Amino acid sequence: MESSEPSARPSLGTLLLKKRKSTTLGIDSQGLIRSFFASNASVTIIVLILIMLFLLREGSDFLNTYKHELEIYRRAGLEFCDIVDRPLATHQNLSSSLRRAIGSSLDTISQKSRNRRDAYFLLKRRVEEETALQREALSAQLEQTPVPASLVSLKQQLTAAAAKSVAALTLPDLFTADEAARVRDELSKLTPEVSDLPPILQQLSAEFATKDQEAKAKFAKLVTAAESFEEAPESLQEVLDEIKEHALETKAAAVEFHTMESGRQRLLAAAKSAKDPKEKADLLTEAEASQAEPVNYAKSIQAVISRAGDLDLKVKEYAAAAEKAATELPATGGTPEATAMLDEVHRLLPVHVKEMQGVTAKLQAWNADKPVSIFTVIRAFFFGDGWITNSSWQDFFGFVPLLTGSLVISIIAILIATPLSVTAAIYTNQFASDREKEIIKPVIEFIQAIPSVVLGFIGISVLGDLIKDVSEVPWLNWLPGFPIQERLNMFNAGCLLALMAVPTMFSLSEDALNNVPQSYVDASDALGATKLQTVFLVIVPAAISGMAAAILLGLGRVIGETMVVLLVAGNRIAIPDFSSGLGVVFQPAHTLTGIIAQELGEVSRGSAHWQALFMVGIVLFSISLIINWCARSFVRRFEKFKA
Repeated sequence: MESSEPSARPSLGTLLLKKRKSTTLGIDSQGLIRSFFASNASVTIIVLILIMLFLLREGSDFLNTYKHELEIYRRAGLEFCDIVDRPLATHQNLSSSLRRAIGSSLDTISQKSRNRRDAYFLLKRRVEEETALQREALSAQLEQTPVPASLVSLKQQLTAAAAKSVAALTLPDLFTADEAARVRDELSKLTPEVSDLPPILQQLSAEFATKDQEAKAKFAKLVTAAESFEEAPESLQEVLDEIKEHALETKAAAVEFHTMESGRQRLLAAAKSAKDPKEKADLLTEAEASQAEPVNYAKSIQAVISRAGDLDLKVKEYAAAAEKAATELPATGGTPEATAMLDEVHRLLPVHVKEMQGVTAKLQAWNADKPVSIFTVIRAFFFGDGWITNSSWQDFFGFVPLLTGSLVISIIAILIATPLSVTAAIYTNQFASDREKEIIKPVIEFIQAIPSVVLGFIGISVLGDLIKDVSEVPWLNWLPGFPIQERLNMFNAGCLLALMAVPTMFSLSEDALNNVPQSYVDASDALGATKLQTVFLVIVPAAISGMAAAILLGLGRVIGETMVVLLVAGNRIAIPDFSSGLGVVFQPAHTLTGIIAQELGEVSRGSAHWQALFMVGIVLFSISLIINWCARSFVRRFEKFKA
């Protein structure tokens, strides 16, 4: 017997979950929707692949191009010249330190008299600038013949203007009351007719000359030794300049030949693919006309090698003179600053002398025909310590200074941002009230909306000056690097990048805390743990992988930032001096992103410089991928731990 009860009707959830194949005009609509979203998801992968291919296309030939340039650099003799020229750069640095030591020492005697003379010159210039219109009008009248009748009136106007300007002057305390009165009187009477220096200015100049001679006599040993050392490489530099001139001529001829030969090959390729006989004949004629004579390196290098004996002799003479200067330089100067500079020179000068003495062996071992291997090119790029571009001598693309600047700035940023973002995330997630969360989260996330160029302006006009002013506080002089010399430096950039990284690290850290299973918290409460114990012994350890991923993603954020570091890092392409300890963070530097942004728009497309910048981009892209891969690994570890 059939049941009279109605059959059970399927629920709404069952209907929604039931697989149905709906078609419209014979088209599977669900499949179409899935394909639409899948294709949109594939766009990201396609774009990533296109970026990689573009970077590889533009930068892949860099090693071959740079290898060709280094071959010309060697075969033309430029490398031979640099064997001597590079150690001579140390001479310039040492001479600069000695000049500063002399100036600091002489100032103990002549500074006051020089300041008095310079103050008068500044006052005189100010009066002349403020009466420039009257002086020019009077000068024009004085040049006319016969003298115009309006000359007297113009003199009166100039005198009145000068008197008004002098009355507004504030004279420094360097002058006595009598001298101040004389200064005002003389400045009021300045006219174009008077060519001699005013009497008091002559007096001040003579006073300074006397004090300067007295100071030089007191520090004669320092002055004499420094001058001898500074003049020591003059004869060596003359011989080197002559060799350089010939090497540059050879390089220019080689570059010209390479350019014309490349153009000729392009014309031949175009002629080969041309279908019109007339066009093909024109291209072949043009290619024939552009054929150039290759450079005879064997003949050109003889002019360089023939001067090797003279160069070696001058190098030995200079090394002997530098060694003598090292024994004649006094140990102390007139001030602590001068003594510190002399200590540095005494420390570096023997090293410099030893380096110059080793130049002879390098000159003898140098071989222009030695091939440049691809490993030499790789070492020159990835381990080179100089990024020198747009040079009339030779471009060098050393990667290390840029990488070092990027890493130091990123480390500073992460060290500042990590405690700020992680502690803010813990407090907001575990301790803050709902009202506090409504304030804290939007404010932190709003930082991400601030344009990086605006933060750069803040770093230039506010933060840089603030850091410099704080560093000049006397009782902070014990801190490494204080007082700082440059307000645009790595610490300034690191602080701003930390501010930019905080929102990303804060949000991801809070998500990691939210993803900790509630069962962990319940188990901790059941065991009688306090709130603090639950947070710091259960929740935070369980979320540590997610927090580590947040820190890594924050690192990827800061290492790829461009505008801030370009504006406030100082843009000095040099490896920071790590011998200064923690004070190294207050030195200027350049970065991987900054060099691309600064130079890419100014180089010729397809040149070695262009390709080098794309190689930097490839390395930067690889670093970002590695950081993101590491972050993803931490996330997967966290998900496994959660499961």
